[in-house]
Amino acid sequence: MNILQIPAFSDNYFWILYENNNKSAVVVDPGDHIPVINALQDNNLILSDILITHHHNDHIGGISELKKCFPNVNIYGPSDDRIPANIFLEDQQAVKLNSLNEEFKVIDVKGHTNSHIAYYFDKKLFCGDTLFSCGCGRLFEGSYTDMHKALTKIRKLPKETMIYCAHEYTLDNIGFAKLIDPENVYLLKREEEVKNILKNGGYSIPSLLENELQINPFLRFDNPDIINAVQKHFNIKINNEVEVFKYTRDWKDNEYD
Repeated sequence: MNILQIPAFSDNYFWILYENNNKSAVVVDPGDHIPVINALQDNNLILSDILITHHHNDHIGGISELKKCFPNVNIYGPSDDRIPANIFLEDQQAVKLNSLNEEFKVIDVKGHTNSHIAYYFDKKLFCGDTLFSCGCGRLFEGSYTDMHKALTKIRKLPKETMIYCAHEYTLDNIGFAKLIDPENVYLLKREEEVKNILKNGGYSIPSLLENELQINPFLRFDNPDIINAVQKHFNIKINNEVEVFKYTRDWKDNEYD
């Protein structure tokens, strides 16, 4: 399996998947057709499938032009009138594509939007805007309970899982994480790593779930340091994990960004 990382816009990533013995390719969340077509041409590939995680335009904006170039393309996504898919998917559904030998599992991760899904296979998670490195997506439509449930599902995946999210937000996310978790040595180490990666023109994505469980405050809603920091900051008593997540998200939304 080959995975091409396609930078787009100011901080987006699209993902193209293909196998050496097959010129058919899959793209995840093509918000713009031009970089996708360029990558396909550079690698002598034909687009056979599109996987969509949610309806935001920076994830679906390239579909109409891609369909013109590849009229037989299959478009998979959650059931949502805002997504131009022709094959709709549900939680825990298995997806077998003709272009790949791998079988994907669909995971309902609503929260960022009400119909957000992720695709998982072979310890790789394509999660759109649900989880970022050291962060998570804003709640535009879903509830705090929804997002907590989604992140709990991700936490339970194998620690070796690589997180293929859709944005290069890592360094900014670390800035917030340092406010809530300033003594976290793993976080401070990761900050230096990311600075060096970006300085040298690299990407901090994909990230390893095992590392995210050590540094990402939105995955550490059961950690005493995070709980204590949130309680102290808001001068409240936290009663459950959903509240920890809620106040962590509110802290970032209202006082950092």
